[in-house]
This record gives sequence, structure tokens and C-alpha cells, in this order.
Amino acid sequence: MINKVITSIVVFLLVLVGGGFGYYAFTLNQQIFSLSEQLTTFQAEQATRIDTISNELLTLRGEIQTEVGGLQTKIDKNLTQIAALGNEIDVNMSKIAGLEEGLKTTQSQLDVLAKEVKDTTGLSQSIIDAEKVYPKVSQATVRISNGERTIGSGFIFDSESHVLTANHVVESLSKIYVILPDGRISIATSTGSDLISDVAVLELEEKPAVEPLTLADSSQVRIGEPVAAVGSPLDIAETLNTGIISQINRYAEINYNSGTRWVANLIQFDAAVNAGNSGCPLVNAKGEVIGMVIARIEPTEGEGIYYAVSSNKIKRVAASLIDKGSFDYPWLGVGIVDLTPQMAQERALETANGALVQNVFSDSPAEATGIEVDDIIVAIDGVMVRDTAAFTSYLGEYKSPGETATLTIIRDSSSLEKPITIGKHP
Repeated sequence: MINKVITSIVVFLLVLVGGGFGYYAFTLNQQIFSLSEQLTTFQAEQATRIDTISNELLTLRGEIQTEVGGLQTKIDKNLTQIAALGNEIDVNMSKIAGLEEGLKTTQSQLDVLAKEVKDTTGLSQSIIDAEKVYPKVSQATVRISNGERTIGSGFIFDSESHVLTANHVVESLSKIYVILPDGRISIATSTGSDLISDVAVLELEEKPAVEPLTLADSSQVRIGEPVAAVGSPLDIAETLNTGIISQINRYAEINYNSGTRWVANLIQFDAAVNAGNSGCPLVNAKGEVIGMVIARIEPTEGEGIYYAVSSNKIKRVAASLIDKGSFDYPWLGVGIVDLTPQMAQERALETANGALVQNVFSDSPAEATGIEVDDIIVAIDGVMVRDTAAFTSYLGEYKSPGETATLTIIRDSSSLEKPITIGKHP
């Protein structure tokens, strides 16, 4: 009985378990089927997406290939243009090389032309256009009269109508008459004069409308340069004479009615001048004043030697005369002479350049600085002293009382540097 019950229970349990497994299997199968359908659907969707992406990639690839193709075309075109530009540059470089050669040839031609122009200029400087210079100079040149006749000349040199003339022309006149270029007469008074330079400045009562003459830089004057003198020689009004510069920085003994004086800073020229030319302007080819005529060598002594005070000296003296009525002439207090060949040989000198000190004045700057008799001055402020003319001309043109200078002297066989303070000529 018990076995039947147990058997029944076992059968029941088997049926129950089998039914449970069957249901579970059925349910599991249903889930697997559902998952299979979902997987199929997912795969279909992914395949669709992959196809879409693939199509888009193909489209994009095509577009990229198109863009790359266009870019390659542009690159090829630019490379072609670059190559063409390179060829053009090569051609231009060849042209530039040709131009450089042409420029070298042209420069050579210009150098030759410049030399020809220079030679032509040099030739033109040996002549003077008197027809052009004369009107410019004569309109400012005046005659100096004692009231009866012309005794000298002068010229207007500034906007205040001051007249420059030679001191020896007016020094003895009690009344000075100036005949202007247009014939009018003006009484003049002396602003100041300097005996040693032979320069005087006059002031006119009547101020004429005249363009004053320009004072040039006489340090630029060259020997052989053409010059012209416009004055009134021998009472013959406004006469033009031409010539050339014969020498510069002369120091000459001039015979005046009032006595004999040594004058420095002289320009020697050969344009014929006579009594009455004194005080007249000596001008260059531009019509600029390079000097004022003051003297001539008398025919009994020689011909063709005339002197004018340099314009640079005139500038200094005239400015001082207008400013204070006098000019303080520089002075060292030595008597000097040119070295002769015999003197140079006796002193074993290589050249005859220099100025020999013959005497030293008492209480003079030279005595104070220790200059001695027989010293040879060979330079002043580093400028070589060729002779007494060069020395005195340098002092007269560049130095004033109170200034200092350095003298280079030879004493026995030694070279010495002597600082000196410039004094005022007594």
C-alpha cells in the first residue's frame, strides 16, 4: 500500500516536474524567438545604416576626389605660372646684366664728359665776360672828389649804402664829395679809417637805391684767375680794365703822400690801373669783390704789378670801422725779414721758408713770450710760414689783439713751440 502511495507520489512529482520543465522550455523558447526577431530587426536596421553611411562615404569620397582634382589642377596651373615667372625672371636678369654693362659704359662716358667739362670750366675761368660783369659792378661804383676833380674811387658794399675806399684817397680831404653812378652828388663823412690796412669807410648823406656789391671769400682766389677793375683813373669815369691774378698774400712797401708804409694781405694782379683807381673794386668773373685797389708799381720800376687789399681783410676792417670807428691791428712786436739762400745755407736749413727775427721790441708780446733775435718763425697755428708776407697776411686776416697764437720757431738746431698773446699795434 505504501509502495503504491510512494509510486503515485513519485509519478505525480514526475508529472509535475515534467510539466514545469515543459512550461519553462516553452517560455524560454518564446523568449529566444522574440530575441531572434529583435536581433533580426537590429541587424536589418544596422545594415540599412551601414548602407546609408557607405553611400555617404562614397559620395564624400567622390566630392573629395573632385576637390582634390580641382586643387591639383590649380597647383599644376600655378606651377606652370611659376615656371613661366622663373623664365621671365631669368630673362629680366639677363636684361639687368645688360643694363649694368650699359651703365658701366655710360659711366665711363660720363667720366670722360666730366673731365671735358672740367677742362672747359678751367678754360672758361681763364676769361671773364666783361660785358656781363661791368653793368653789375659799375652801378655800385662811385667817384671820390675833392670838389674840383676825381681823386679816387669807391664802391657801395652794404644795404646801409656805406662806401668802401682807400684811406689814402680821403685822409687829407676836409670835405668829401661822392659822385653816384647816376651822376648825383652826395656829401660823405668818414665812419672810420685804418692807416695800416689803407681802408676807409664813408657814410653818405643821400642813400641811393643801389644793389651793393658782394664781398667774396678771397681765400678761394687762385693765381691765374681772371679779374676786372672798375674805377675812375685819371679823372676818367667808370673805366673797365681786365687781367688775371698774379699772386696772393703779398706784403709790400707802398709809397703814399703821407709816407711809406708796409701793407699786408695784398692781391697782386695785372689789370692796368692808374691814379684815380685807388679804392675801386677788383672783382672776379661773377662780379664779386675779391679786393680793393690801392697801389701800383711805378713804370720807372716795373710794369704790370698792381695791388689790392683782399676782401677778407676788408670785411674785418670795415666791420670794426662801422662798429667802433677804428680797427685794432694785430701786433707781435718783432722785426722780421725773408730768409736768403745764404742765410739758409749758413744755418744748415733744408729750405729758405720762414721769417727771420731781426729785432724784438721792448715790452712787446714777442719779448714776453721769449722770442729772440735770430729765431726763425716757420709756422703760426700750424700754418706754414713761407715768408714775411705769408706771416703778416695770416696775422692781418685771422688774428685780433687779445687772441692767442702758437709760433713754431727754429732756434739753433731745435724746434720750439711758443704760445703768444696777440697785442695791439701801437
